[in-house]
Amino acid sequence: MSLGPTLKKAYFPELPDFYSGKVRENYRLADGQRLIIATDRQSAFDCILAEVPYKGQVLNQISAFWFDQTKDVVPNHVIKVIDPNAMIVKDAKPFPVEVIVRGYITGVTTTSAWYAYERGEREYCGHTLPEGLKKNAKLPEPIITPTTKEVSGHDQKISSKEIIERGIVAAAKWQKIEEYAIALFKRGQEVAAKRGLILVDTKYEFGEDAEGNIMVIDEVHTPDSSRYWIADTYEQRFARGEEPEYYDKEFLRIWLRDQGFMGDGPMPEIPDELIERFSNVYITLYEKITGQTLDRGGDNPANPLCRLRRALKKEGLLKGKFVQIIMGSESDRPHADKIIAGLASEDIVVDVLAASAHKVPDLVLNRVRQLNEAEEPVVYITIAGRSNALSGVVAGASRHPVIACPPFADKSDYLVNIHSSLQMPSNVPVMTVIDPGNAALAAKRILGLS
Repeated sequence: MSLGPTLKKAYFPELPDFYSGKVRENYRLADGQRLIIATDRQSAFDCILAEVPYKGQVLNQISAFWFDQTKDVVPNHVIKVIDPNAMIVKDAKPFPVEVIVRGYITGVTTTSAWYAYERGEREYCGHTLPEGLKKNAKLPEPIITPTTKEVSGHDQKISSKEIIERGIVAAAKWQKIEEYAIALFKRGQEVAAKRGLILVDTKYEFGEDAEGNIMVIDEVHTPDSSRYWIADTYEQRFARGEEPEYYDKEFLRIWLRDQGFMGDGPMPEIPDELIERFSNVYITLYEKITGQTLDRGGDNPANPLCRLRRALKKEGLLKGKFVQIIMGSESDRPHADKIIAGLASEDIVVDVLAASAHKVPDLVLNRVRQLNEAEEPVVYITIAGRSNALSGVVAGASRHPVIACPPFADKSDYLVNIHSSLQMPSNVPVMTVIDPGNAALAAKRILGLS
């Protein structure tokens, strides 16, 4: 079954300060800005499970919609949406707390409020919950139930009082965050109600810029961070003790739970039918909330990564000339440094990857496949000796020129390394240049002719 294009990873070696989260890729840019790219990776129980077509696009565009809908009540970090999957934002320092707002008591995981309530817990994150609540019941007022952000392991629930007492967030700042969170949630419920939806609960992240201005960051009211129920059938189904109809990833959690997977042990293979259903749920929710039809194609329906590259180039974030140095191991670093010195230029971006074609061929091929989509000129310089599979693998898979610059410590391995680079199969064009400075100069001249 063909499920459509997916964006599994959005790594651009030309861009600085790359950080990859569960779903989003981040790059810190100049002038206090950050690039955020939403991929199609799907996580649950703190694990990456699969890629879902159009999921990243839905997350980015729903967030963009909600940031715009709520900007009059809470400041946010958005500067510009540059692609269906990407936006440029203000670089804000996140507060080390996830702010969860609940309007109803529900959930299926062991971290849910309903799980705790069902087991007799009435004090929950500093709130006293009333007796007699049923699952999926509306709470008298929305409550904030924060969690910590743990470096490893699961986040832990915490009260507002503990956040202040432990010095996690200063009292005045936490008070502002709570005000903002409730204002965001109530606006979200108002807008959702007009679309026939109930915003049940959600997770916010807040940060502050260099001037100390607090703002909402990351995402707002997406199906990844929020739970939505269908309003028309909620009351009847609740009265009958049935689960509400919903638009979110809850059905995936339930399916995983039914397979016996709760984040530990072997991960079950998710059927294509379930991935397709997941994609359709996210798309339907986007269209229901925004009132717009999701553009599933753009100008290149088969390749969101290629479309992203064009958007980044249009923004001036990709300079246009790129040299990818791939060395067989870290021991080749001194040789690479000589080449880098010869490539010094304001117009050329250089990236170095240590990857053996024998030991990690997938890493090499993944980089080649990504750069095959680059519209800007690219030249590879490969550094490998003895049995130089690296240059041949790159040249055989790439549409860009490859220069082999084999390293050698002394005359004893000189001929072996050189001949290994010279002897390539037919239709595998590799240019061998011995001197690192000449390899750099050759790459410059190739790029100058491009």
